[in-house]
Amino acid sequence: MGGKVNFAIVKALAKRDLRLYFSSPAGYVFITLFIFLSAAAAFWQNRFFLDNLANLDQLNRVFPFLLLMFIPALTMSVWSEERRLGTAELLFTLPATDLEIVLGKYAATLGIYTASLLLSLSHVLVLFFLGSPDLGLMFGNYVGYWLVGAALVPVGMLASLLTMNMTVAFILGALFCGTVIFIDTVVGSFSVDAGRLVAPLSVFSPFGDFSKGVLTFSGLLTFVSGAGFFLYLNTLVVSRRHWPREADGYPMWSHHAVRAVALAVALVAANAVIARATLRLDVTAERLSSVSDETRRLIAELPDDRPVFIQAFLSPVVPEPLVQARSNLIGILEEIDALAGSKVEVLIEDTEPFTDAAVSAREKFFILPRQMRDLSGGRSEIAEVFLGVAFTAGAEQKVIPFFDRGLPTEYEIVRTIRVVAGSERKRVGVVDTMVKIFGGQSLVGDQQMPQWSVVNELRKQYEVVEVNAEFPIPPDIDGLLVALPSSMQTDQMTNVAEYIRQGNPAMLLVDPLPAVNPTLAPSEWVGDGNPFTYPPGSPRPGPRGNVRQWIADLGVAWEPTRIIWDSYNPHPDLSYMPSEVVFLGAGNENPATFNADADVAKDLQELVFLYPGFLGPLNDADPDVEFEPLLRTGVVSGHSGYFTLVQQSFFGPQINPSPVRQQDDNDFVVAARIRSGGGGTASETETTDAAETEPAEDTPATQDPAATDAESSGSPWTTDGPLNLVVIADLDFISEQFFQIREVAPANLNFDNVTFFLNAMDSLLGDDSFIGLRSRRARHRTLERVEAQTAQFVEQRTLEEQQAEEEADQALTDAQSRLDERVAEVQNRTDIDAQAKQIMARNLEEVENRRLAVLSTNIETEKETKIRASLERMETQTRQIQSTIKAFAVLLPPVPVFGLGVWIFVKRQRREREGAVAAHRLRE
Repeated sequence: MGGKVNFAIVKALAKRDLRLYFSSPAGYVFITLFIFLSAAAAFWQNRFFLDNLANLDQLNRVFPFLLLMFIPALTMSVWSEERRLGTAELLFTLPATDLEIVLGKYAATLGIYTASLLLSLSHVLVLFFLGSPDLGLMFGNYVGYWLVGAALVPVGMLASLLTMNMTVAFILGALFCGTVIFIDTVVGSFSVDAGRLVAPLSVFSPFGDFSKGVLTFSGLLTFVSGAGFFLYLNTLVVSRRHWPREADGYPMWSHHAVRAVALAVALVAANAVIARATLRLDVTAERLSSVSDETRRLIAELPDDRPVFIQAFLSPVVPEPLVQARSNLIGILEEIDALAGSKVEVLIEDTEPFTDAAVSAREKFFILPRQMRDLSGGRSEIAEVFLGVAFTAGAEQKVIPFFDRGLPTEYEIVRTIRVVAGSERKRVGVVDTMVKIFGGQSLVGDQQMPQWSVVNELRKQYEVVEVNAEFPIPPDIDGLLVALPSSMQTDQMTNVAEYIRQGNPAMLLVDPLPAVNPTLAPSEWVGDGNPFTYPPGSPRPGPRGNVRQWIADLGVAWEPTRIIWDSYNPHPDLSYMPSEVVFLGAGNENPATFNADADVAKDLQELVFLYPGFLGPLNDADPDVEFEPLLRTGVVSGHSGYFTLVQQSFFGPQINPSPVRQQDDNDFVVAARIRSGGGGTASETETTDAAETEPAEDTPATQDPAATDAESSGSPWTTDGPLNLVVIADLDFISEQFFQIREVAPANLNFDNVTFFLNAMDSLLGDDSFIGLRSRRARHRTLERVEAQTAQFVEQRTLEEQQAEEEADQALTDAQSRLDERVAEVQNRTDIDAQAKQIMARNLEEVENRRLAVLSTNIETEKETKIRASLERMETQTRQIQSTIKAFAVLLPPVPVFGLGVWIFVKRQRREREGAVAAHRLRE
């Protein structure tokens, strides 16, 4: 097998086999089947539309399974057909070595597989038709496809060498390829630890990086070494006709078996060593798997005299959901260690329960293992997992106790490094309001409320303290967070306003309907409080300040009784959410959703707000006050009144499941930045186009929050310094559920709520160093064409629902008018006395009211039927779109290849007939 390889012979053999394969219609049938099945795997799944992403994730999950059938189909005739037809002996008489013959066969089969992959690029064309896929990601995916196939082709060839029957060769090929693909499962069935040990040798482990658009040297080496090993086995089996019976007293097959095992051990060892090198190329558009330029800049700015020591306590083996998180964590720590030099020292310790490392993690840093269910090896076990990191610089110490898979690893590490390396941190004051973000006693004092996660998130970067606004705000507070200022009393508002007008930064979270506690809605605070909020005898708070006027004095128009809705929802699996759960994203047809000129918002991709309000500038605002929108809703949106959306009950406010929604032609501002040059006087004007007051019948005068202590706001105040505010019309967007979603990172749910909040706080405090790094994540490349067509159906459904509402209201109005007319006719009669009129009118009203009640029920039922029919129509149209896309995406790509195969078949049949006719003529 030694000696120089003659590539001219290899090339000639490859051309011979390629010509034979592509001159037969059977070859085109297999390629057609491959394209069809891969298209079905990529697009003929409900998950493709539920995820709403323009990528090949669905195909990546099953691609090795697809090759489990396709590779044996390609290779079953490579050797078995040669031996069956007797051409193998002729092949071995060529002036070529066994290795050259094997390489020629391999090159031909790999060429067929490569052609199949090139023809399957139609999948990428389908994605471009539906959206804007990442070309770099597609390139990484197809490189991975090619390498997996290149490694499995010699496995199938080995099976074909062992038999003359193609059917048996196919079965053996599928068995051999399955063993290679599922080697961790096969070995794990005997020993779980051994299965975990060989897991990196399986196809799925290295292919996972390529499916994410990352070309790794370790993955490349795994596939190349696997292909080389099985080519060696092919050459051994081909050359067995030259073997002597025995050598040195041992059978010759035992010599070669030992050599093969030694080669396998050497390759495994080489892969294990080289896998420690972090040689990887991120080919995706966002370069998310490589250290960012922001990280390099921040690391370069670290002081030389304050080195940071990082200790990572990581379990050597983690459950499958955390494998990627652990790998990313190790990779980033090693890259930072190499970048920072002496500024950062990194120590990674393999940590298992009841070891010295586990004791050190617990006693020094209070890093404890987290119990997680491990389903690897076909068993369900509870594993104790360590994924904690401690950062130390001098006396300063910070700990991240566990890296959930949803945490942005690079950002968390770099931020913590900078925090411990810095000497001073800014102080953020959180005003104690009825929301109790800092935790404490509940409103009625009967239970302890936990601290919100947002406080812990701020503490990772700032010194966070609770502020009692009943007293003047301390001057050493660098920035203020005011959650739900509508729940503050007049003196608290005055103290906060005094702090703001001195030019200090503040973030205001206003909310017309806090989902965390609807009883805290501004419309519920009437006089001395809502009677349903407190048990009898419990103390009630004092009168609330006039929050509408207070906000207006800051240059912002906000109507506390208006709640916005938006029909845009990019998550079909969350379609049951009401429209008042507002999704902001690029697919809502509003290019101004995220302010491209604001660093805090320009790189955001998707946010969710729960029952938010909307903001606007005052019509007569001071010209020095700048109102800069940061976030806007989509074009198919509107607003509803609080008392239309919320129904009062004995247990407090309840959400109306079927509120009346009126579409507005304008979009709505959900968050804004307010700045001024200082010394300006805020206008006390409250009327604004962006925040019109609600109709009188929707907001009873007795429940108008503006009427509550209206005189308490006082006159407009002047600012002694420049205004520096961020106002967000929702409190719930930083509630606990969004921090949990951020940590767990469920499929297709990656919201930027926490990112936007932290960006806004950093910008207020004048620290923009983390904004770019924090906002860095994969672009949410959606199925834009599907979204656009679905949006049309949603808009049509909204119009039909509005029409049904209007028709129902008109029918009820007409019925009431008829009743009034009949009563008026009785009252206008002159042939009866007044008492008779009264009796007749009362009887008539009772009869007509019963009829009206029945008619009202029928009208309401008819309205609900029309709304339901409109919804069903929209769902049917959406399913038709999806079915059409599935059909075209799956059925069209194989057609050209199948047509070419039919043409080859017809051409071959014609040549055979012509040859038969010519032979018949010669015989005659």
